[in-house]
Amino acid sequence: MDQIFRALGFAALCASPCLMVYFLISIVRTRTFILRSVEVNGEVIRLERSKTRDRYGYSYAPVFSFTVADGRSFTVTSDVSSSPPGFFEGEPVTVRYEPDDPQKARIHTVFQTWGSAIISGFAGVFCLFWGCVVLGLFHFGK
Repeated sequence: MDQIFRALGFAALCASPCLMVYFLISIVRTRTFILRSVEVNGEVIRLERSKTRDRYGYSYAPVFSFTVADGRSFTVTSDVSSSPPGFFEGEPVTVRYEPDDPQKARIHTVFQTWGSAIISGFAGVFCLFWGCVVLGLFHFGK
């Protein structure tokens, strides 16, 4: 059992740099998106239900509509889903979109906009810390 924990600790230490690189890439991409995008009002028109990976439940992605500056309307399904749903049908939302590609719009909330960066950053730090503890690189107590 001790060997399994050591192997998992080593795997966590190996995964940590990858997660931190993804975290940095996500930060840069999201920041670039925010600088290039325009903010408008939108509305959640429905929730797209999909099976979760564990096959025991569902997650819900908001499908939202918005109108760009030239009057065209777009309907977009968010890349981010949650369980329970994070939105309800008819809910007004703030939307950010790049004028060159409105189909890649995002609902402008912390989780919808920065979620992948936040999750990968926390996961990278956790893997680094847990791997160091398991491998005895950090000592607590005596």
